[in-house]
Amino acid sequence: MSIDDVTAEWTDLLDRLELDADRILTAAPGTADTAVIGPWTPPSAPLPPALADRARHVIERQRLAMERARTDLDDLRQHLVVVDRIPGIRRPDAPAFLDVDG
Repeated sequence: MSIDDVTAEWTDLLDRLELDADRILTAAPGTADTAVIGPWTPPSAPLPPALADRARHVIERQRLAMERARTDLDDLRQHLVVVDRIPGIRRPDAPAFLDVDG
């Protein structure tokens, strides 16, 4: 495999990883669809030194995306706690009032 092939393979992977991170970072809070982010496999050859700075940038974007996803998840958990506190609707056949005078 030539250095050009290795560079192209790594560039494609870095582009994809950056796009995945940006998808999370640009989504409205709580709306990022992480289901579209699929697994990946690193290229068979080591990262070319010329792409080291780019890889560091992508790692930073991924770190920010993970923080964002964690924040969204925490917000969702808090929302669910509040929703669980809302009483359920009554059954239609259940009495709506209690006659205490009788």
